[in-house]
Amino acid sequence: MSAHHAPDWVPERHGSGIKNDGVFATWLSLLSFTFLIGTFVAANVYLRGWNPDVYNVSLGDYANMPYYATLVLLLAGLLSVFAGGAYRAGAWKRLQGLLALVAVAFTAYAVITMKLVTITYDLGPAAWTTLIGVYFLEFLMALVCLWFVMMIGFKFANRNLKSLNSWVPAATSVFLYTVMTGLLCLLVTDVVSVGEFAEWCGIRIGLIK
Repeated sequence: MSAHHAPDWVPERHGSGIKNDGVFATWLSLLSFTFLIGTFVAANVYLRGWNPDVYNVSLGDYANMPYYATLVLLLAGLLSVFAGGAYRAGAWKRLQGLLALVAVAFTAYAVITMKLVTITYDLGPAAWTTLIGVYFLEFLMALVCLWFVMMIGFKFANRNLKSLNSWVPAATSVFLYTVMTGLLCLLVTDVVSVGEFAEWCGIRIGLIK
C-alpha cells in the first residue's frame, strides 16, 4: 500500500473533508482564553510602565530561556502545519511520524515553560504579578496541545477517520494559536520595552503623529 493512499477503512470524504463545527467551537474557546492571557500581558505592560524599578524583572542567568521556548514553539508550529498537509494528502505514515515530532516539540515547550514558572516564582512578588501568570498559561496551552496530539493518535489507532475529520483541523487551530500567542507574549514581555510598546499603540490609534 502506498503511503499516499488511504487504507480501506478511510470513509469517503465530501467537499473539503473537514467538519467546521469542531473548528468553530475550538476558536470560541480560544477567544475566551485570549481575554484571560491578554489580562496578564496588559498587567505586565502597565506595571512595568508604572514602576519599572520594581517590575522590570530580570531572569538573570535564565534571560535567554523565553527565546529558547519560542524557538521550540515555532518548530512545533511548523511541524503541525506539515502534519496537517500530510493528513489532507492522505499520507498516513508521514502523518504518524510528524505527529510524534509535534508531541516531542510541545513536550519540550512544556518543560521549558514550567521551568520559567519555577524561576519566576523564586524571584518573588514582582515576578509573580508580571511574569508567572503569562508563563503558566503558556505551559497550560502546551498541555492542551499535547492532549490534542494524544487524542488524534488514539482516534487514528482506532481507525476513527470520521472523528479525525473534526479533530485534525481543530487541533491545527490550537497549535497555530499557541504559536501566535507565545510569539506575541515574547515580543511584549521580553523584547519590546514598555515605552516602545506604548508608542506603537499611540501610532496605531492616531494619538502620535
